[in-house]
Amino acid sequence: MDAPENKNGNVPEMAVSVSAAAGAAASLFAWAACCVLPLALSLAGVTFAGAAVIAGMRGWLTLVAIAALLAGWALHWRRRQRCRRDASCRRPSRVAFWLLVAATVLVTLSLAWQPIIEPWALPRLAVAR
Repeated sequence: MDAPENKNGNVPEMAVSVSAAAGAAASLFAWAACCVLPLALSLAGVTFAGAAVIAGMRGWLTLVAIAALLAGWALHWRRRQRCRRDASCRRPSRVAFWLLVAATVLVTLSLAWQPIIEPWALPRLAVAR
C-alpha cells in the first residue's frame, strides 16, 4: 500500500527525512551532554544544568533516531524503485536525500561518541582549562 501524497508529492518522504535529521541531531547532542559539552561550556563560562537530564535519554534518542533514519531511507529507496518502473512518478526529493545523508552522519557520530570521540576530546579540553 502506497503512502498518501498530496499535490507536492514528497510529503511523507520529506517529513520522515526532517524527523530523522532532527532525531539524529538530538541524539548527538545527548551524547555530548554527558561529559564533553559541560566541560566545553565551562571553558566559555556558561553552565548547562539540564545536560544530565538529556544525557540520561541518549540511548532512547539514539534508537528513535535510528528508527526514523531507517524509515526515511526505506521511503527514499521505495520511491526510487517505483520511479524506475513508472516514468510518470515524481523523483525523490534532493532535499530529503541530503537530510537523510546529514542524519546518517550525525547518527554515526552519536554511535562513535563514547568509544572514540569522547576519549579523544576530554583530555584536550581538560588541558585547555
